[in-house]
Amino acid sequence: MRSFALTGWFCGGLLSLAAFGAGCSLSGTGDADGRIISGEDCVPSDGEGSAPAPSFPGSGMSGAGDSITADLDPLSCGASARGVPVDGTAQVDCYYTNNNPTTPIAFVERVVEIAESEELVHVRLTLNPAFVDNTYGETAIGWGDGEEPGGAQPGGPKPGDAPKPGDAPKPKGHGGHTFKDLVGSDKAQFQLTNGEGELVLDFYVDYISVDEASPSGYASLGVVGGEGKMLLGDAGAVVAATTSLDRDLNACGYGAYLEDSPETDENYTPNSETPNWDYRVVYDVWVSASAFGAAGFGDATISYVHASPSKYPSDTVTVTRGPCDTTCEGDDPPAGGGGSDAGEDPGGGEECKESGAACKANTDCCSDSDVCDSGVCKPIFIPQ
Repeated sequence: MRSFALTGWFCGGLLSLAAFGAGCSLSGTGDADGRIISGEDCVPSDGEGSAPAPSFPGSGMSGAGDSITADLDPLSCGASARGVPVDGTAQVDCYYTNNNPTTPIAFVERVVEIAESEELVHVRLTLNPAFVDNTYGETAIGWGDGEEPGGAQPGGPKPGDAPKPGDAPKPKGHGGHTFKDLVGSDKAQFQLTNGEGELVLDFYVDYISVDEASPSGYASLGVVGGEGKMLLGDAGAVVAATTSLDRDLNACGYGAYLEDSPETDENYTPNSETPNWDYRVVYDVWVSASAFGAAGFGDATISYVHASPSKYPSDTVTVTRGPCDTTCEGDDPPAGGGGSDAGEDPGGGEECKESGAACKANTDCCSDSDVCDSGVCKPIFIPQ
């Protein structure tokens, strides 16, 4: 469905987030050593969510990987000048798994924009390509061939030995990654509150589904089709929604890549034939600011990330919000460093709790698919 209030625009947590803290802690993973790329400069977060967003590798050359303040037209291949961000409204938070408080598995940006005389809240979710990416078919990166790497143990790799995006997968046994894996199964859930902390909108955004009206035959169906769905609030408040794969196939004109994604390497270097292809999994939504009433917009959060399949041992992973801290010593990490593994199997720390055990926060739970619910580690529940 692409018909919404703004001409030319078209149409992604569940439990309350626990306080961020160390529980089943592990050492930093991958060669990023706790660092992530932030544009051309490595910029430390101020802890209040206002520092420039990190950027995982693979955004291509279109500008889609720019900070959310650069604006993004749902119908464009990358950054544009369609909307005007409101100064001082941009925020970013990183999200971490139970077992890795140093390398983000995702980050969420939000900014207030003025587009065609309407005030909109723009929210963007970007997933670490070590969890899932837009590579598939014969050119998939880091998805393996269905065989476990030699010497792999059921408990997973040791801390510090986590794979980078191009390395062999963890011992989950995925037999590669196909375009069909992304169609009609993947989604993201967002919860938006007003200035008084009241939940106003709760919805799923569809990643990619069959859509005969689109140039490629596939598109994100926003919150009203495919895996998209409103759980709370009016669908009309969601003025527009899109995803990185929708932009790749339609706005960027790469609709022929329905079997194999454009070839790249473990650093997600742009392909000269498809320089604007975004290898990252990204969800963008624009919501009318009027939906939040007199209290105004408050916050946008997630409480898990999902991909079916993912490169991670679990397809659905509980996340906890925290600052996007980075270390800016020496040169920025290589492009692949920004996609370092976002989590590992638990390392057996003293505070780690098995499913069913007592807990005080999500980070107490050993399993990254568990959430601390009513003082007990439980598998996360996703409403359908």
